[in-house]
Amino acid sequence: MAESRDDEQLSLRLAAVAAVGFVLFVPPFLARFDRIGQVFGVPVLAAYLFLVWAIVIGLVAVIGGRSR
Repeated sequence: MAESRDDEQLSLRLAAVAAVGFVLFVPPFLARFDRIGQVFGVPVLAAYLFLVWAIVIGLVAVIGGRSR
């Protein structure tokens, strides 16, 4: 019984990360970062994309690691 509850919580957490990741990658939100400028020598949009991508992967790794 507790195992199915853990699986359900894991699914809900992963779905939440997927939803947040989707929102952070939709074009209206990306338009805020599409400007001329650089962050540590990298264009702002590219820096944003890689940062969000790394955060989403990190969250999935943390959530997946807790499930074991």
